[in-house]
Amino acid sequence: VPVTSYIYTPLNQLKGGTVVNVYGVVKFFKPPYLSKGTDYCSVVTIVDQTNVKLTCLLFSGNYESLPIIYKIGDIVRFHRLKIQVYKNEPQGINCAGFASLTFEGTLGAPVIPRTSSKGFNFTPADHKMVEALRVWASTHISPSSALVQLCDVQPMQYFDLTCQLLGKAEVDGTSFLLKVWDGTRTPFPSWRVLIQDQVLEGDPSQIQRLQNLTIDILVYDNHVQVAKYLKVGSFLRLYSLHTKLQSVNSENQASVLSLEFHLHGGTSYGRGIRVLSEGNSDVDQLKNDGNSRSRLVPKPEA
Repeated sequence: VPVTSYIYTPLNQLKGGTVVNVYGVVKFFKPPYLSKGTDYCSVVTIVDQTNVKLTCLLFSGNYESLPIIYKIGDIVRFHRLKIQVYKNEPQGINCAGFASLTFEGTLGAPVIPRTSSKGFNFTPADHKMVEALRVWASTHISPSSALVQLCDVQPMQYFDLTCQLLGKAEVDGTSFLLKVWDGTRTPFPSWRVLIQDQVLEGDPSQIQRLQNLTIDILVYDNHVQVAKYLKVGSFLRLYSLHTKLQSVNSENQASVLSLEFHLHGGTSYGRGIRVLSEGNSDVDQLKNDGNSRSRLVPKPEA
């Protein structure tokens, strides 16, 4: 079967009213979130070697069919992207047949496409395109400096966290508890969110064993819907997580300081949650850190 050859349009040559195929490096993104209707929405801004940016507004009834982006610097390939003009600037929107592939942007990392599509073309020319963008991005795109390990977390900070989910529980209608760890220890003890034991999903003995390395995160509003479907054992990236210092007065001793972790509602600054796939370099790093402390919990059943 002959392979369809696709033509890719540089971002400085886009015209309103056309449907194009493009490659680009992710400069900003919002993980998929529920829009006001029943669709999920994702916002992605990409740039290529022409140094022109394109913001894409992508909608789908299926969370999985939106681009699987983990961080700034990832490389995307979009097929059948419709270009419209918004405030005198080109903007990309998905139309019938839209498809995406995402690649790690790190130089030297394996070129493995992330996609929910069952079938897609990926040729040696595509491989070259990804490698060329990686080389260009290495000197033109600042890697996300927001990624922080728990051992380096400070109070009143917004940061991104790569972690593994150990337990979860519904707290009330507007908030949800995630118990996570990343193999390192916070400078202050994590706060503990009070819940009934029977509502906690996860292995109690595992959580008990790792209690000094585990933090409690409360997620709110639109993130609750995503949190409900997370599988215990999965690897996550949380974007724009917020820390606060909590002072607890106890009867017999001076006040005890602990760290609160909040993922506030809304999607400003790309706030959200994403499940990371096995084999991702950040997951491998997390496993190494975790294994040096304690064996990571098994990955979730498929």
